[in-house]
Amino acid sequence: MNQVHTTGANGLAHAPRPCIVRSHTSQAQVHKHSQSNHTQKFLASQPPATKFATHLCQRDATQDLLSARAAAGATATTSQSLASIELNTIINTQGLIQPLIPSGSEAAVFAVYNDRKQLQYVGFSKDLYNSLRTLLGRRPDKAFFYKATHLPTLDQKQMVDIRTAWFEECGGPPPGNKLALERTAWQSPVDAGAISERGKLQAAEEQLKALQAQIVQRGCKEDFQPDPELMKNGKVDFLPAKAMTPEELAEQQKRIAELAKATRVVEFEVDGSPAQYELFFVHSYPTNGGMMYDLTITYEEQETRHRIILGREYYEDFGMQPENVVAMVFTFLLQKKEPRHTEGLMLSSQFPINYFSISELDQVFPDFQELYASTGKRLEGDGKFWRFNKLHDYGYKGEDAQALSNMFKLKEEADEEVASTA
Repeated sequence: MNQVHTTGANGLAHAPRPCIVRSHTSQAQVHKHSQSNHTQKFLASQPPATKFATHLCQRDATQDLLSARAAAGATATTSQSLASIELNTIINTQGLIQPLIPSGSEAAVFAVYNDRKQLQYVGFSKDLYNSLRTLLGRRPDKAFFYKATHLPTLDQKQMVDIRTAWFEECGGPPPGNKLALERTAWQSPVDAGAISERGKLQAAEEQLKALQAQIVQRGCKEDFQPDPELMKNGKVDFLPAKAMTPEELAEQQKRIAELAKATRVVEFEVDGSPAQYELFFVHSYPTNGGMMYDLTITYEEQETRHRIILGREYYEDFGMQPENVVAMVFTFLLQKKEPRHTEGLMLSSQFPINYFSISELDQVFPDFQELYASTGKRLEGDGKFWRFNKLHDYGYKGEDAQALSNMFKLKEEADEEVASTA
């Protein structure tokens, strides 16, 4: 069975905003909270069947901060190659944009990458947080990752020299700096494409809805408000985030801490390649037979919502925590590449991944029981729930949902024809 590693997600508080550090193999995150002194072990003391492990260590918050600052970018006297700078996600596990900005930093040179980690644009910034927000708002389909090097002073010549060195390292400028249309898309508000003066505002409102929908779909939980003056001119750009008061900062820290408790980063393998997804428990409900969870899965930069009903026989009999079984279930489904959207008309061959009970999973996928095999205990499903096995195959056997929809449409047309001739 494939190993799955889970890591609890915590945020690091660093004025004026909390911050987060990511490594290529783990999520190293700490927050300036009393709870940061405690290690969360998501799957501690679990039976070997799950092979889940937590790779969190207790460290002093000051050491974490120093390590994070070192990873954030170049210091005042050093310059880094682009390849040597750590790649970070623009949206973190809590759905926030929280780049780590070392104390004393006055400017930054940053690079933005797409979902395939291909360089798209290199820019300058005096406020990296709002620069990344702006670019995410303009290009939610392109802005996924970033690298940054920080400077103690706003030295334009040094910033240009760093950008030039990065271009040379990459064999030339990326599309966002080289191509005129791409450069405009990164550096200017989004033009809604209105064809008349009267239609500018309406076109901008439609463009705004599309951009905000993309940002939400990416799992970002920050508020993006448009510039009203630009909207009147048929363009869309988002206002910078306002500086937070101490009270607002404290409230945000509290919210981050709450989100961190409910967030898991699960590392696993798909076809022999490493992968990970973010599991966020929105709500949990005790039931007569176990637990029910509403949750979101963020995988391959797409967020989907799910409800799972979990019978206690799937965790109590094995000494497991129910949340750990939920992570095991979705890892199993993602490894099978089950579609994560099952809205509307469904075929009998589709698994209802957005709303299901674990007993359905047990019945549809016989190999699911193998996850429990190494415990030495048998998953006693047969005696715990009604099992509906398909004995006969009835009805239409179309290849996809569209074919099934067409069949119903033809039937409705035939019924209407019979009714009109009666």
